[in-house]
Amino acid sequence: AAEAAKAAGVLASSAEADSTPYFVSTIEVGSDRGALQAAMKTITDRVPRKSVMLMSPDEVAGKVAVMAVVPKDQQSKLKAGDWVRETVGVMGGKGGGKPDSAQGAGADLDKVKDAIKAARTAAGTKLL
Repeated sequence: AAEAAKAAGVLASSAEADSTPYFVSTIEVGSDRGALQAAMKTITDRVPRKSVMLMSPDEVAGKVAVMAVVPKDQQSKLKAGDWVRETVGVMGGKGGGKPDSAQGAGADLDKVKDAIKAARTAAGTKLL
């Protein structure tokens, strides 16, 4: 989790520099949900007004963990559960959650780039 938070610090700097109301990225923490949550917290603490989605491919487990957080003022346009479902669907996975936070997993590691593109398109369509 400490390494995840450190890597998330780098991502948070990227998120701060990005002018879009959302941030989508991958982070290498495998299937460790705790580490993924720690990374998410690090980023959302730094950019609390952005919707954030992180994906963590795990070659060993053969899946991609996905987590999303949507701030309250964006939930009328973008719901975290819908955003995750739409994204993991690209990778043959499933997920869900509440309007403010959601998680899921994709089964096709080869589709991570497609899923990132889909997540950015979905958020951009709804928030821009």
